[in-house]
Amino acid sequence: MSYSVIIGLILVVLSFGVFLMGLLKFIPSIVGILLLFLSILFTVSMFNKRNQFRGFH
Repeated sequence: MSYSVIIGLILVVLSFGVFLMGLLKFIPSIVGILLLFLSILFTVSMFNKRNQFRGFH
């Protein structure tokens, strides 16, 4: 696996922890939601970029 995918998975786990802190009212919930969304978006884009068809040359 690529390093960017591993970093993305680590970011998802960390941002999920931040999201849980937001649900417990330690931090604003919108911060946790935004971080979780962005980390999932980054990770999915890294998974999608690996098998992209680049055309015939």
